[in-house]
Amino acid sequence: MMTLGEIARTRPFAKPLAVPPWTLGCFHRRCITFATGVEDTSTRVIWIQSHGLTADLRLPLVRPDVRARGSLAACSPGERAELARGEGFVASTSWDGALMHWDAFAAFQPYEKWPEPGRLERVGTCLVEWAPSGGWYTEILAPLLRDKGSFYALQPTGRYLDGYKKFLAEKPQAYDKVKLVAYPEEAAGIPADSVDTVLTFRNVHNMVMGGSEDATFKAFFAMLKPGGTLGIVDHRLPEDRDTALEKSSGYLKVSTIRRIAEGAGFEYVGASEVNANPKDTADWEKGVWTLPPTLRNGEVDRAKYLAIGESDRMTLKFRKPLK
Repeated sequence: MMTLGEIARTRPFAKPLAVPPWTLGCFHRRCITFATGVEDTSTRVIWIQSHGLTADLRLPLVRPDVRARGSLAACSPGERAELARGEGFVASTSWDGALMHWDAFAAFQPYEKWPEPGRLERVGTCLVEWAPSGGWYTEILAPLLRDKGSFYALQPTGRYLDGYKKFLAEKPQAYDKVKLVAYPEEAAGIPADSVDTVLTFRNVHNMVMGGSEDATFKAFFAMLKPGGTLGIVDHRLPEDRDTALEKSSGYLKVSTIRRIAEGAGFEYVGASEVNANPKDTADWEKGVWTLPPTLRNGEVDRAKYLAIGESDRMTLKFRKPLK
């Protein structure tokens, strides 16, 4: 047996690139469509592409968890039989402008079942930002997706909708391709199972305070493709605090967001501490708005709150199941 790193070292480094730069990376494919038209959605496919090497791993969605075994020898005969159902190959890669070709195969299971060449098309990314409001993240996301994807701004109806329209109109050269959709009136205009990623930044607490969280998360679930990602940033309330504070403080418990998301059908993937702030005690009389950038107390203790900084925030990732 060889690891992927060991296999990679047996292949020459391709200069110039043997494949387009946009194909490089590690990808989790939602399905495979064969030349016959047959579509496989029951296999977990991991595609790894380097400068001149392709690795394709195809694993059953349900397989035994043997991480604690330490080695194949420690697995039971039944576990080894299930693990052997995996398929895949590694090969040197070439590209003719439309088709990817492989040679010097090393295959796990016969690869003749996939005789056709692989056709790759760059179709871009479809992303929805829910409640972009002041456009802080639109400034980052819209340029990234302008020429190689679709960006929907799903803005709740209300006082922020007109302000966001004005924000877009001020820089038409940057935001002319942003698709503004009023929520909930026009949400049906985003087709079901069509979106790769839904992001929302510091907005779930507003849903909870207004009682709209369940309906909104179900809308997210409906528009996302199977395997699609829901990313959430919000102000974090410690788990030992009174849940009633979530209705007035602007802070939420991680367990609350997990309950809402999982109740809508999402799988929890993980969390990051990239937006954490241990200086925030989350017990302010005027809620999260005590801290910057709002500074609801005005000049009272302003220096104190500026020294603390913005709120302690959770950063969570969820996924719509493949099936």
